[in-house]
Amino acid sequence: MFSRLRWLFILVIIGVEIYGAYFEGEDDGPQFRRPPVARDHEPTLPPPRAGTTLPKISPNDPSFAVDVGEKGNSTGTAFSIKDDGVWLTARHVVDGCDKVGLITGPRKGMRVQRIEPHPRADMAVLWTRRGGPALSISDNSLQINQAGFHFGFPQGKPGQVTSALLGRRKMRTVGRYRHSEPVIAWVERERIPMTKALGGLSGGPALNGAGEIIGVTVAASMRRGRVFTTAPATLTAMLDRAQTRPAGRPSAGLSAAGPTEANFVRYGGGLRRQLTVAQVLCFVEESNSRRPRRRRH
Repeated sequence: MFSRLRWLFILVIIGVEIYGAYFEGEDDGPQFRRPPVARDHEPTLPPPRAGTTLPKISPNDPSFAVDVGEKGNSTGTAFSIKDDGVWLTARHVVDGCDKVGLITGPRKGMRVQRIEPHPRADMAVLWTRRGGPALSISDNSLQINQAGFHFGFPQGKPGQVTSALLGRRKMRTVGRYRHSEPVIAWVERERIPMTKALGGLSGGPALNGAGEIIGVTVAASMRRGRVFTTAPATLTAMLDRAQTRPAGRPSAGLSAAGPTEANFVRYGGGLRRQLTVAQVLCFVEESNSRRPRRRRH
């Protein structure tokens, strides 16, 4: 068990050394902490018209690749799916960490006791001794051009993005681990604050207009103005693997209505204040952070 002094030391170290960007890198292509190894390819055919149901997964879905690279002290986002301390985040936020914690207040944090990563997707479930008000998952099918709302800690500070659903993509991850998975592409509409990159938003919830979970934010393409989230099928598979089911409410009980383009900044602030959305800290021991980098062939 970590003493409070130990956690305060870790918070200080991470605050000094944080790189601040899982997505940060080149201006082209989807971005994590490391530059992508390939560019994304937009479809040559026009997307389905607005309001139609998102098409099924297809082998012809446009693909892109990201390199998760070597792990160091870093930050990300997680969100509550059960009030008693069960959270969702992105796998790359917590993979390779020696210690993981959540910030619960000024100079306060709690240790993540257990991590269950998805073996073939960028998603993980976290367990802590206590949690915050939980969000529920949407049962509705995704629609082309529907609004999405992404909340978290871009660049290590509170922030949020609004978007519109564009279509399906296939994300190939290389680096510390390798897998290929279907994801959902969104067109960014507004970002507040206007950060240079979205590093740290990774692992945060993507919500619909009813305040329900529709995905986990996992990547971004700053030049194209794209945000990528996990596919609904991946979310279901992750929960089955972890043998857990969300037990939350729309908007986690924050308000009777969900987020809108007029109130999403205030709405995001409310989710963070009540610890529905929390900042994740990843701490890597010095000996591990200086491991020789694996050569790519």
